Amino acid sequence: MNTSGAEKTLPKLWGVINLTPDSFYAPSRATLREALGRAEAMLAEGADIIDIGAESTRPGAAPVSAEAQSTILVSFLNDFGSHLGDAALCRISVDTRDLRVMQRVSEFPLGAINDVSGGNQATYEFIAARQIDYVLMHTQGTPQTMQSNPQYKDVVQEVSAYLKERVAALTACGVDEQRIILDGGIGFGKLVDHNLKLIARYEELRVGGCRLLAGVSRKSFIGKVTSEEEPEERLFGTLAIQTYLSLRGLDILRVHDVKAMYQGLKLIAALRNYEL
Repeated sequence: MNTSGAEKTLPKLWGVINLTPDSFYAPSRATLREALGRAEAMLAEGADIIDIGAESTRPGAAPVSAEAQSTILVSFLNDFGSHLGDAALCRISVDTRDLRVMQRVSEFPLGAINDVSGGNQATYEFIAARQIDYVLMHTQGTPQTMQSNPQYKDVVQEVSAYLKERVAALTACGVDEQRIILDGGIGFGKLVDHNLKLIARYEELRVGGCRLLAGVSRKSFIGKVTSEEEPEERLFGTLAIQTYLSLRGLDILRVHDVKAMYQGLKLIAALRNYEL
């Protein structure tokens, strides 16, 4: 059996909380009143980071203004810091594609910014100045258009080339590769075959010293394979895909079901004590 260092490392878990009424998976939604308790529970269940956003980026979702996002995110961050201490804010990632929101929440000592848009020069300069971890994701189109007719000649090659180009732009601005987290953008401008091909060859998306993240939890491509129309019925398929990626060297999983996946990772770690 191959026992390389990459295969022996199990991923960190980022628990998802959506401060929106229209995220595709209803149990991930939380009001401000609910969010603090939800975050505490996820941390207790094994999450390393809480990834929180105030704008849905599901296919067809309407954009949310920077002001509206900032208002709700700042309120949550104030509550979280007051309750758990400012030092705990390093366990928060803010999910936003709007530079104005990034600038506003950067007043807090956050752990990361998760940008589904792939960013631009102004964003990269901000990340370099702020020296914060940054999730760089591939997408084709916007949430309003991305699933209308995505096309690729070679999805793995094209996503890989995109990420390499953007990493070069980030490092040229002064961002260390160790602060860059790459996300292939499963479900963002991809059909079922595109998603499956990317997952099967996900390690090919790695660039230099950047970490690799995947967000597959309860997404529609799982339902297309398992014939489960509702996200609430896609847990088993989700765990299968996440376990597959975990065994192939992934660094971070963005998950809805922290407890279930954490228990799975604990069992994998226990089994590895007995590998030859």
